[in-house]
Amino acid sequence: MTAINKLPEFLQADCDKVLAAFNKGNTTPKNLEKIKEWLEVDGWDDLIADLGEQMAINLADLSQFDFNDQQARDSQDIPDDLPVTDEDRIRCGRNKIDSVLSEYDDCLLPSLHTYTLKASDGSTATIGCLVEIHGQSGPVCEWQGLWTSREEFLNSLGKGGKYWVTPLMGDVPNEVILSLWEKPI
Repeated sequence: MTAINKLPEFLQADCDKVLAAFNKGNTTPKNLEKIKEWLEVDGWDDLIADLGEQMAINLADLSQFDFNDQQARDSQDIPDDLPVTDEDRIRCGRNKIDSVLSEYDDCLLPSLHTYTLKASDGSTATIGCLVEIHGQSGPVCEWQGLWTSREEFLNSLGKGGKYWVTPLMGDVPNEVILSLWEKPI
């Protein structure tokens, strides 16, 4: 969703300051806090209007605990006297990823959201946000600063190696699964 959102009038001066700072290279200006606070409460519906369009598999956290040979052995009943092959690792990793995609909505699979700001002079910037579900505590916004566009935010997040943006980036390639796999001792 790339629509420009309308902030309440009482935040427009802050928005103008935020965009002036952003246009000078500051991606996390001080006045942005007031806008983020508003988005987390009164602007919540506007922030999550694009719910479900893009998700981010947290490959860094998933691989830390689940991409190892013991997990491959346990999940596929591989006896200790047989070696774990790359095919076993890929199958195990893909099963874990598929499980996250179909069953999780927590920090392993945050939803991605953007909110486009428009200054009085017509300039724009987009706030990027990951929303994680923390059990009974509910949704938690993990703010990612300002970007020139939604596309820049999504592509940048995917390039960092920690997250795999889906469906934008397609399926996680086998090479990525193997690169994140805990090396056997």
